[in-house]
Amino acid sequence: MINKLKNKTIWFNLLIVQVLSHIIFKVTFLNNINEHFQISSNLFSNNLELDQFFLESPTYLLIGNILNINSLNNFMLFIYMIFQLCLFLIVFNLDFLDNYSTLFLFSGWLVTASWYLGFVDIITVTFLVLIVREILKGNPKIFKLIIYYFFLSFNHYAIAIFSTFSLFILIDKQVRKVFLLSSFTGLITGYSLLFFVLQQINFQGRSRLRFIFNDGVLKDSINFISNNLIEFLWSGFLGTVFVLIYMIFNNNYKAFQNYIFVFLISIFGTSLGLDTSRIFSILLIPLILKIIYDFKNYQVQPLFFKASLFLVVVSTLFFEERHIYGTIRNESPHLESFSLYDLISVTVNSIFSGIWK
Repeated sequence: MINKLKNKTIWFNLLIVQVLSHIIFKVTFLNNINEHFQISSNLFSNNLELDQFFLESPTYLLIGNILNINSLNNFMLFIYMIFQLCLFLIVFNLDFLDNYSTLFLFSGWLVTASWYLGFVDIITVTFLVLIVREILKGNPKIFKLIIYYFFLSFNHYAIAIFSTFSLFILIDKQVRKVFLLSSFTGLITGYSLLFFVLQQINFQGRSRLRFIFNDGVLKDSINFISNNLIEFLWSGFLGTVFVLIYMIFNNNYKAFQNYIFVFLISIFGTSLGLDTSRIFSILLIPLILKIIYDFKNYQVQPLFFKASLFLVVVSTLFFEERHIYGTIRNESPHLESFSLYDLISVTVNSIFSGIWK
């Protein structure tokens, strides 16, 4: 632990992820963040008819209610602090990628995590990173994987299910038995707790699985992906797409087949909903981490690694994000909400109100 904190790469990545999320992509809260706060404040009230889809990922709402957060600003500040904690945990647990870990920061998940404060995406990303790390570093511990999958399933069970398929394909055969036992146990227990919580708060909405079969959902989603395929692919990978291309041409056919298989699973999973780039960028996390891990173990020349990093970074900044959410976007769809930067100003002025005038 102490030795890891002395690792310059961790602090370098932490600085990069802060600049990317706050200055390049720009952090935003959901436009309906006030609705999330009102539900959190009255979560167990029998007077509420709760049918919003985000209640199937109730982590923020539940913790906010338990902590009795009684103002919107405090609720937003609480969400932002979780965002920061998760960014640190992600960067801290990328040590299995060594210096190559920086590449992971230039993929689509960070756009999603930055633009949707209020949804639990950053927590989902954190547990996916922990799961992949536990598997790829070798000799995975069953108890750890169960705990990670328990929280991942409670947080977003649909992503947990699809990530299980992806990881089963990507991991070595000798750990598949341990992985299946751990993931299945974590999925079942996590979803059971979620089901219990939804029963307690009188959730009346349609589940994610039921929503897929609403009129026009599948058709609209598939048509939109098909008509915007290049932007769709870029939204998930950003600059790391060049690492994928390199490994496809330089790895063995079996690895190539696994990459493409997981890639297609991610597209299929995304096509079942309307939050196109948001879901796609998160479903790709196991694949992106695996190709970076394989790229590291491929033992490329230091000069080539630096050139690859330069290409990934420059291409991400030059082409910018292409995020599909109803339309193709280069900026957050949540610009009407109270800004994070306004919240910081209000909070700081409130804290020091008795000191400065």
